[in-house]
Amino acid sequence: MRIRPPGLTIALDIGQIRLVAADRLRALEFGASVGRRGAATAFFAGVNRPDWGKPILPYVIQIKALPPLLASAGKELSRNPAGKANHWRSATQQKKGLNADRMDFGDLNAFIHVAKQGGFSKAAAELRVAQSALSRRVARLEHQLAVPLLKRNGRGVVVTEEGAALLDRTEGLIQELCLIEQNVLVLAKEPAGRVTVALPPTTGQVLGPLLAAECRERFPRITLELREGISGFIHDWLAKDEVDLALLYDPERAPGVEVVPLLDEPLYLIAPAFPDAASELGELQEFPLNQLGRLPLIVPGHSHSLRRLLERLAAEHRTTLRIINQVDGMRITKGMVEAGLGYTVFSYAGVYEEVEAGTLRAIPLRPTPQWRLSLVHRTMHQGLRAQIEVKRLIEQQIHSLVDRKLWRGRIIT
Repeated sequence: MRIRPPGLTIALDIGQIRLVAADRLRALEFGASVGRRGAATAFFAGVNRPDWGKPILPYVIQIKALPPLLASAGKELSRNPAGKANHWRSATQQKKGLNADRMDFGDLNAFIHVAKQGGFSKAAAELRVAQSALSRRVARLEHQLAVPLLKRNGRGVVVTEEGAALLDRTEGLIQELCLIEQNVLVLAKEPAGRVTVALPPTTGQVLGPLLAAECRERFPRITLELREGISGFIHDWLAKDEVDLALLYDPERAPGVEVVPLLDEPLYLIAPAFPDAASELGELQEFPLNQLGRLPLIVPGHSHSLRRLLERLAAEHRTTLRIINQVDGMRITKGMVEAGLGYTVFSYAGVYEEVEAGTLRAIPLRPTPQWRLSLVHRTMHQGLRAQIEVKRLIEQQIHSLVDRKLWRGRIIT
């Protein structure tokens, strides 16, 4: 295969073709050729990164399933690659006075964010750019398309009929461009790119610093972003494709999401260490799970996987949880338990520092309930090299923590 930028051509079996994605967008110029087995190789150039607005280097991406437009164009243009491609390009550019070479994917990305946020101020805050810059981008896009995309009012913006059509067609295109860039990085000798990892609060407290330090030392070209949130938030981030990898306890199965079990952790009854507050337990070295309902408990809300697990365990042992406080925050929960305001249930990794400091007790439950920690990611992202390396780092760090007795549990993978 031979690539010759900026001529935007690729030498393949059946000749060279050149076409411009037409219809309303006219945003992406690429050279492509239909291979013998129906696959295609497309060369993208001069595309702006939607997140930073900086040029992307030319690269090659394999497209396994040809879009209908590309398939039909390939058959027609292969008969006369040079002449018909140039004629089609000229015709599409003259329609409504549009110029495909000047379409900016940064403008499309700005429009998408403004439309979804319902206003320029929220979109500017999300993208961390000036509101005036977003306004200029959207105005330029409206000028190029010669149609109004947004209707401004005192409360924000409303998408017009033309804007709704554009939003429907371009949102997936911008996401594909992000994936194209990430897939190209697989070809690099050194893994590179941005990888976003979501972690539960207690897991993040233990694993986050170790993962960041190891990734920085071993893979300096990987930009690691960490997010902390309870399981409900993390599931939402995965559904919106806002994170690449996530650690979750007992995650919910969903189409397009792969779940890789990592560790089975035993759960403990967490109690204050000083005698007066621990009088309900006395000097017990373990606590019967079927008696959990007689203790005042501080537990998270229903969106947390631990809450669902505790309610399921209570039903299995024919008891009812006595919840005195619902708290979505492990630091607050630990502080309340230390103050003698109640008890909670958690894994050892979340309280080992307080146990070592002598402010909390971790009492084994019998029979021992297990909490499964899994690595979750979108199936479509599983081949990216940077994500593969970060996944390996996560597994290695968890193994190390278990070996050092800082994380109690049984390794699955």
